[in-house]
Amino acid sequence: MHTATGSVRVLKFTARSVSAVDFDLTAGRGRAAVRLRTGPGTTTTLNRRGGSRVVTLYVRKLSGTVTGLGGAPLPADRTVTITPDAVPSWLSHPAAPARTLSFTNAALAQIAQFGGDLSVSGAVYRASAW
Repeated sequence: MHTATGSVRVLKFTARSVSAVDFDLTAGRGRAAVRLRTGPGTTTTLNRRGGSRVVTLYVRKLSGTVTGLGGAPLPADRTVTITPDAVPSWLSHPAAPARTLSFTNAALAQIAQFGGDLSVSGAVYRASAW
C-alpha cells in the first residue's frame, strides 16, 4: 500500500462486521496523536456502510490469542502475531474457506479502513496539545 512516507506491506482483511470490546484507538503520532477509547466492557462495532458488501481493513500486524476459527480446529499455539511476512499456514491455506476469526487481547497496527461505519458508545476522546 502506498502511504505519504512510502510503500508499506500490509495484510488485507474483509468482514461483514468487526466488534471490539474495550476499544482503544490511537491515530497519528507525537503532537498530532488522537486517542479514542471506551469504558471497560463496552462493545464497539464497525459495520458495512450503505451498499458496501464488506468492511476492508489493511493492517501491518495483528496479534492476539485465537479463540475461534469459524468451526475449524484451533492451532496448537493459539497466541499469534500475523504480519505480511509471517502468515500462519492455518490461515493462508488456499483451500480454507472464508471464516470468522475471534481473538482475545487483540492488537493491530492498522493502515487504513474502507467501507464501514464505526459505532462507539461511552467514548473518551483525547487529543495531544503542545
